[in-house]
Amino acid sequence: MKKTFTLIFSLLVIMTAHAQERYVDPVFTGITVEADVIYGQNISVLTGAPAVTDLVMDVYTPEGDTATDKPLVLIAHTGSFLPAIVNGTQTGTRYDSTAIEVMKRLVIRGYAVGIYDYRLGWNPISMVQDVRTATLLQAAYRGIQDTRTAVRYMRKLVEEDENPYGIDPDKIGVWGIGTGGYLALGTGTLDDFSEVTLPKFRDINGDPLIVEEVLGNIDGTSEGFFDFPANTIPGSLVNHEGYSSDIVFSMNLAGAMGDSSWMDGNETAAFVGVHCTQDFFAPYSNGNVIVPTTGQFVVDVSGTRKAIELANDLGTNDGLMGLGANDDPLSDLIDEQKATLGIVSSATMPTQMILGTDNFYGFDIPITVSDEGVTQIQGSPWDWWGLDDLRNLVALVNAQNPTNEVDADELHASGLRFNPDMSAEKARTYIDTIFQLAIPRMYLAYDLGDAIVGTTDLIDAESIGLSAFPNPTTEILTIKTDGAMIEAINVLTQNGLLLNRINDINSQQYEWQRPAVVPSGPIFLQIQTDEGTTVQKVILQ
Repeated sequence: MKKTFTLIFSLLVIMTAHAQERYVDPVFTGITVEADVIYGQNISVLTGAPAVTDLVMDVYTPEGDTATDKPLVLIAHTGSFLPAIVNGTQTGTRYDSTAIEVMKRLVIRGYAVGIYDYRLGWNPISMVQDVRTATLLQAAYRGIQDTRTAVRYMRKLVEEDENPYGIDPDKIGVWGIGTGGYLALGTGTLDDFSEVTLPKFRDINGDPLIVEEVLGNIDGTSEGFFDFPANTIPGSLVNHEGYSSDIVFSMNLAGAMGDSSWMDGNETAAFVGVHCTQDFFAPYSNGNVIVPTTGQFVVDVSGTRKAIELANDLGTNDGLMGLGANDDPLSDLIDEQKATLGIVSSATMPTQMILGTDNFYGFDIPITVSDEGVTQIQGSPWDWWGLDDLRNLVALVNAQNPTNEVDADELHASGLRFNPDMSAEKARTYIDTIFQLAIPRMYLAYDLGDAIVGTTDLIDAESIGLSAFPNPTTEILTIKTDGAMIEAINVLTQNGLLLNRINDINSQQYEWQRPAVVPSGPIFLQIQTDEGTTVQKVILQ
């Protein structure tokens, strides 16, 4: 069921208040972590034979924080549904630099964060397309189940274990990085098993590649068996049945959605995301996923740009409409991209399209060629790694698998092909932009108005002699004070959606002319003055 996100008369205040504000600005300096929290158990096929595995996360909270209603962000790391190094990349764990950096920035703003592992394993090197497609889809399906298991586990802790992390169980979201973006999108959209039995999710004989009786239901709250109907070799276990898997926010960094039909307007989350225009691993809009090492086709999906556009068009992101242009640091850039026709690429074919849509930002990074003649394509410039750390990790992996050793320096060089001039400084610069997109929209999606109002400069209307007349009114409303300077006015619906904003008033009196887009009924005026901010209710006839 679609959720309407409520802004409680505080958006203007939080963006313009003199003091730092929780959930918007960094207000904490220390971070507490509880490592290796087991949030569930399920069946892994990573080593071939099905085996029960623990599902593990690290939980981070602001040090010394006593709040018991913190919003929670679950971070899904990247990794191509294979272990780090084995996946041919330098990333793929809950300790990835990007995951840790995102966590730190969220926690010091007052969020609770869980970085979680999810089940891995598929066969990208099979020469049979049905095998490649089936195993990847099944890996993504398991990852969505695990994400929802983590959501339910945190809700269970609130209900049954005295809420050890001080979270609000109604304010849980998922932040997906790379491959984790598939989970952030899938967790927020997949609401019917029939959505994974579409024709493209069937083998050459028309049989579904995902079978509920084997892998369990989409939430991970039912058993499955590989030898169905014998029911002796488990394929899925039940975790935390009876709790909701719903989320309120989905952030996607260059992942994709299994099919555009998954976004159907019934979602409970708001969707925000970024993507690079020339990403080789996941399409910017609609396109194919291929195996990078072999060039073999796997499946066609809907990338970030398409997914967010659908969320906007279907009303799923209506709750983000309360974000005014002056409160959105990327507003001008987003508007520019919405008017820009550009070339985007995937692994298979360049496409001309409008680059932008609301609640989305595209990093338009051109393809380059190195001095050595190597084509360089940037898909995740927010990632970085240390060469010494990479060498240590490779040594550990090689010790476990001596028959298939990896050369750390070759892997490093391969990574630079998709992330030239990789560095912590470069990555953090891109993450700065991502946070400019995410933070104000998270404030709306998580409905954080109540948490902010008590810390801002709210004043009583009588203290500045403020009046708004006539009330009720039809067209013109006069707003007047006894001395305070009116600086700006927000006009909001009862649900907090921003209808109209007036800046740079700088007068003790202002006549508001009702715009045609403002319907009849009650509205709220959020009036900012040089002495503080107040709210007035007005009836429009």
